[in-house]
Amino acid sequence: MNRLLILILLILIAGCSDYQLHSNVDKENFETYFKPSKVTVYDKQQLLDLEYTVLGAVEGSSCQIDEIDLPASEAEARTEARINAADMNANGVVFQSCINFERDESCVSNVICYGRALDVAEPIDG
Repeated sequence: MNRLLILILLILIAGCSDYQLHSNVDKENFETYFKPSKVTVYDKQQLLDLEYTVLGAVEGSSCQIDEIDLPASEAEARTEARINAADMNANGVVFQSCINFERDESCVSNVICYGRALDVAEPIDG
C-alpha cells in the first residue's frame, strides 16, 4: 500500500515539473517602484539654505479613466513627477502647483502637478 502511495505521489510531482512560474516582478518594475524614494520633495523655504542646480521642468499626472476607478489624486501625480525627475538624474524636486481638471474626453477626473527637478548638493559637514 505504501509503495502504491509513493508511486502515485511521484507521478503527481513529475506531472508538475514542467510548470513555469510567470510573474510581473522584473528588474524594470522593481527599479521604477523605488525611483520616487530617490527624489526628495523640497518646499521653496528649504531651498533658501541649499545649494542646488535646476535640471528642468517636470510634471506628473493622475487620470481617473472610468467612473469605477479611483479618483485622480495629487499624491499619484506628484509621485509620477518624482519618477520623471529621477529619470533626469535629479535628487530633489520643488512643486509649483497642482491643477485639478474636470471631466474631459479621456479622464473622468485629472490632476497634473508641475515642478522643477533639482540636483541638490550634499551638505559638507565640518
